[in-house]
Amino acid sequence: MVDVKVSICVAYFNRSEFALDCVQSLLDQDYESFEVVVVNDGSPDQNTAKVLDSFNDPRLKVIHQENTGFVGAIRRAISESSGEYIAIMGAGDVCHPSRISQQAKVLDEKADIGIVSCLFENVVVGGEHNGNREKRDYPNIKINANSFLNGANPIGHGEVMFRRSLYDQVGGYRPFFKFSQDLDLWLRMIDHCEVHLIREYLYERRMFMSDGVSTDPKKQFLQKYLAEFSRQCYRDKHTQGKDFVELYGFHAGFFKAPSKPLGELSTSLALTALKKKDYEDARYFIKLAGNEAHSFKYAVVKQLVKLSGSNWGKSLLNAAFGVQSKIKPSAAV
Repeated sequence: MVDVKVSICVAYFNRSEFALDCVQSLLDQDYESFEVVVVNDGSPDQNTAKVLDSFNDPRLKVIHQENTGFVGAIRRAISESSGEYIAIMGAGDVCHPSRISQQAKVLDEKADIGIVSCLFENVVVGGEHNGNREKRDYPNIKINANSFLNGANPIGHGEVMFRRSLYDQVGGYRPFFKFSQDLDLWLRMIDHCEVHLIREYLYERRMFMSDGVSTDPKKQFLQKYLAEFSRQCYRDKHTQGKDFVELYGFHAGFFKAPSKPLGELSTSLALTALKKKDYEDARYFIKLAGNEAHSFKYAVVKQLVKLSGSNWGKSLLNAAFGVQSKIKPSAAV
């Protein structure tokens, strides 16, 4: 395709039953100058490749490769694309037909804006809350560095469009970040551009309970760990000129500072494991909490975990907690 303005890039892994409507929602965009680049990242589900290859549209390019993980796949998709603007799309998600046109219009008209997001709706897929919908809003009009450094990430990932020049300027997605790679990217972009949030629901984000982060406590911890470290990297960059990822690559994690939010999360995960009588996980998470900033709750849960080391202690815990609790989906980081 000649003179493509927008490249929609997708890293796809399994979820074959959602590939058809995911890709079709992109091909149905009301914008004219776009391409869709999908990288099938070594999906074990062979139906994924079959569905992706079933489309016959010159605007779609499907690339099959050995599994590299999300960052490797999305970097490949972007490198194989040619558009001035890059739109990210989450595997299995769905776009409103005007998403791309509305976001491209913002970038066309406002040169100071480098990142465009929109409102989106979370839809639970699988589990006891299957089909539940929740519209996600962000009330603040102005999004700046502090918006990413404090509290939940003000924008998502799959619904975002940004300038290729800006992506190249900051070095793109960094392989160090298995999770929270989007937050790390936004924080490296934010000092070079403005962020605009279109206050319309133009995107449906599916939350997959079978393989998502929200149902795996160890993935929850790693996601939060990397989110906190991406924030530290931003601060380190401003104080010392380079962050630890730039200095030491994959060894950067050794230099993460103790974090209060991460200490609170790992302590809560330890308590949840105790309630579920998963004493091995309880010991695992309380040990991780010990490496972070401590709280009174940590001291209490640490003693409860110690009790789980004996039969009489387990009996006390069982009596105290009664019915097992269930892990709730994690909040945005």
